[in-house]
Amino acid sequence: MKLRTTYIFIILCGVWSAAFAQVEARKPVQGSDIPEFYLDALSFASNDSTHSRLDVYIHVPYDVIRFVALNPGYKAQYEASVNIMTEENASIAEKTWTEEIRHETYEETERRSAYNLTQRSFDLLPGTYMLRAQVHDNESKKTATIVRKVVVDNYAVPSLTMSDVMLISRVTSDKGRLNMVPNISGNVADVVNGLYVFYELYNGGGTDSVESLYSISAAKHENVFLQRVLHKLSGRKTQVIEKLDTAQFSSGAYTLTIENRSLKPGADGEIQSGLRKKTFVARWGNLPFSITDLDLAIRQLRYIAKDKEYNDMIDAKTNEEKQKLFTEFWQRRDPSPDTKRNEFMEEYYSRVEYANEHFSHYLAGWRTDMGMVFILLGSPNNVERHPFDIDSKPYEVWSYYDYNRTVVFVDDTGFGDYKLITPIYDLLQRAK
Repeated sequence: MKLRTTYIFIILCGVWSAAFAQVEARKPVQGSDIPEFYLDALSFASNDSTHSRLDVYIHVPYDVIRFVALNPGYKAQYEASVNIMTEENASIAEKTWTEEIRHETYEETERRSAYNLTQRSFDLLPGTYMLRAQVHDNESKKTATIVRKVVVDNYAVPSLTMSDVMLISRVTSDKGRLNMVPNISGNVADVVNGLYVFYELYNGGGTDSVESLYSISAAKHENVFLQRVLHKLSGRKTQVIEKLDTAQFSSGAYTLTIENRSLKPGADGEIQSGLRKKTFVARWGNLPFSITDLDLAIRQLRYIAKDKEYNDMIDAKTNEEKQKLFTEFWQRRDPSPDTKRNEFMEEYYSRVEYANEHFSHYLAGWRTDMGMVFILLGSPNNVERHPFDIDSKPYEVWSYYDYNRTVVFVDDTGFGDYKLITPIYDLLQRAK
């Protein structure tokens, strides 16, 4: 669907050994798996032909800011800042502002999906920058920071180019004007009637129409969606909002690729094209952000799931059934069912993630013996490392004082493949 109206955005070996050398120092997560806020930075053409425009969006969930009671109502306030720097960390531009949120009832402040969305723009020379965004809650005094590399393209060139791609949460129409709510979190779990995207095409090459190819691939690289659309270009800039007629997404990570190709060769005899990629996720409920593949997340439960629970999830015929069983599994183990968070689930998958980062070799870290023990028991209180003893193969001894247990791993191959030689069957059964 091509835009014919004005759009408004509604702003609401030794190396391997060193990798796990500090396993005993790792502490349980304290909600750190959940980001404090979301950020997206998108580049577009500017009115100044020598510069491009960078739009920076900050999405702050109500979960991470503190509301205070007024008479009447409730209020929250936070300060946001965005600093644009060179790759050498020299500051180029900075903007700071204060956001105040008011609601009449406590229930409004507790809505899980509620958030505050703001946006600031910067005119920048094309190039690569470091972006530092910070949010400071004035009541709780908590501060969160995101640092990200951004590329600002040059759109004042004699060829077909396209802006960055924005995901859209919803589109409404008001007196002939289309209003779009940006999706800054990148979570499309609630998408039911199609995924909307927005971008701009810049016709610097004199082409009059393009073929747009939209493809979506899952984390395992298989294509799950393909759509072709023809667009007639109007003038130097054409705004495009496209509805991708997808079904509901299964839990996981996805990549959207958009390629626009001219239907006729340009003045230089070449077919012009522009390509952009956009990543997003489908994440249900309060799943940790490390979970991007539901099937894998289920397999990673084999250390703590009862045989029937595990087999039921593995054998589920549909993704909806898998999601339901997975959710119920964690609900039964939620240490604080009256809160929004499931601390046990967060800690478990944080351990899985740590195991993958520190114990992987030819197996994923969570599947190794060290990974299994770490996932079940957490960080040991003490570690004895013996990588170079003359009269023995490399081995490690992990001591857990709370469990009155010592476990020993031996590297029989000399390639960092430490195998558990201490029986822990009783601990496996206890975990279930």
